[in-house]
Amino acid sequence: MVDFMSPVKNARLTSKFGWRNIGFGKEWHQGIDLASTGKVPIFASAAGIITRAQALSSYGNVVMIKHTIHGKTYETNYAHLDSSCVQVGQKVKQGQQIGIMGNTGRAFGVHLHFEIHNGLWQTGQPNAVDPMKYITLTNEAKGELTMSQYNELLNKIKELENALQTKQAIIPTRKATETHKAAWDWLQCQGITDGSNPQNFVTREQFATMLKRYHESNL
Repeated sequence: MVDFMSPVKNARLTSKFGWRNIGFGKEWHQGIDLASTGKVPIFASAAGIITRAQALSSYGNVVMIKHTIHGKTYETNYAHLDSSCVQVGQKVKQGQQIGIMGNTGRAFGVHLHFEIHNGLWQTGQPNAVDPMKYITLTNEAKGELTMSQYNELLNKIKELENALQTKQAIIPTRKATETHKAAWDWLQCQGITDGSNPQNFVTREQFATMLKRYHESNL
């Protein structure tokens, strides 16, 4: 299989190649959609020469690259870009940044529409092929965390836990209010409650335990 790489890191496959349902029926989707958030860099899927870097109808801002691989010609299309950083005629290497993911043209949310053509791009996209047969999405693109992302998330959770424990430590224990003190003391004397945290919420299972203890105390 031809050596193309995913043009996006840390993205999700949100729309596949082929027929897809839209609001008013079905349409043929001649590429794939890769979505993410923020200013996500877009990379050349393979080495080649820039053939287009312009606004193009419903595609919005596009970059197209012509590739010659094993004697065969391919062309990739990167659409809905926020901006590009290459010029027509420029040679690019595989993995070189060519633009930023965006929401231009007929797009509903920030994403990259990516096409691979067996031959040069043509109006109507008769040469479009399924990019997923040529590229492999990284673990991040499948929604999995990298080790660095996992460690970052774990550290954040620990920070939040420590902050919560600190706040709990400085909150004074609240006693039963005068209105309910007599009833609370009676419950404690009957062994129905342990007397702690009189103003906390009671879960359903705790309430069930209290009812059971009350029932047993009257046997």
